[in-house]
Amino acid sequence: MQQRGSKYDQKFKEEALALVASGVSITNAACRLRIPKSTLADWVHTQNEGDEDGIAARREIRRTQIKRCNKVVDDVVRSLGRKAAATLSEMKDLDKGLAIVRKAAKDGCISLDPTQVELLGKIMTNYTGTTLRELSGTLKDVMERQEALEAHLNEGENAGAQISFVSPDEVAFAE
Repeated sequence: MQQRGSKYDQKFKEEALALVASGVSITNAACRLRIPKSTLADWVHTQNEGDEDGIAARREIRRTQIKRCNKVVDDVVRSLGRKAAATLSEMKDLDKGLAIVRKAAKDGCISLDPTQVELLGKIMTNYTGTTLRELSGTLKDVMERQEALEAHLNEGENAGAQISFVSPDEVAFAE
């Protein structure tokens, strides 16, 4: 029996709820079915109000998703830490090399004029600056992915959405 004022019949509602139950988010399901997201969310909420087992299962799924999200973020942060340490080591080596070149030029061991020594300094500074910008871009990408995951998790317990996790190996590091 169709409710008064409802433009969707019971069969349509059941199909919409089945779509959400299959793992499609409320947002995506509503878009596919061309119905307001709030309408579908109300249907899901009404269906789930008395389903204690379903509520407990969804909470456990969310806990698992949050744990996986945290593990991925921790792995990526560790990877970024290793990359930052390697970059710092490279910068120290370049500084030492430049100091040796400057000393050799000053002592007359090599024939570089001061402008050439300064040019070498600028080249090294640009190189390390580029590496740091690439590292900064990678960190920004990781933060954006984490924000997207958190937003996805915060859609609501009834969303039933699936999350795609990125392993640290998939994060693009500029070598």
